[in-house]
Amino acid sequence: MIDRVLPDVYQVVEKGLIEVSDTNVIKCGVEEEKKEEGERMKLQGKAKMLRVIVREDHKWEGETLYEAIVKRFIMMDIAGATVYKAVAGYGPRRRFRKMKFLSRGGELPVLITVIDTEEKIKEILPVLDDMVQEGIVVLSDVDVIKYTTIGAESELM
Repeated sequence: MIDRVLPDVYQVVEKGLIEVSDTNVIKCGVEEEKKEEGERMKLQGKAKMLRVIVREDHKWEGETLYEAIVKRFIMMDIAGATVYKAVAGYGPRRRFRKMKFLSRGGELPVLITVIDTEEKIKEILPVLDDMVQEGIVVLSDVDVIKYTTIGAESELM
């Protein structure tokens, strides 16, 4: 096998070292078989949407707050979360802020959006009570349409 690829490797590597040696494999990840695309399926239903708005520079136990919140959601088996970073905005103090070129972050808002069952959203609220010192939480009833394939996860959330 190595004899077939070695000429290609030699051409790709202009400078540096090419080393060929025997290897003892102690663990090998098996690639999942590619599944044939199944028939399309459309799921519809009711759910809750939770939005959390915090500043990008807020911290929780030494970590960026929005990252800590999303990690907690993963541990709680929440269906999914999306984080949006603002380009510009202002808050209750009416001070307009905008993203600056090559800035490292600061006082702009970050929006975390979650859509899940009402039960799961209710589990999130006490966690946010503990983690968020300053921010806004918005709850909404939503109609969800989920497109998937037959054989894939067939639950709405």
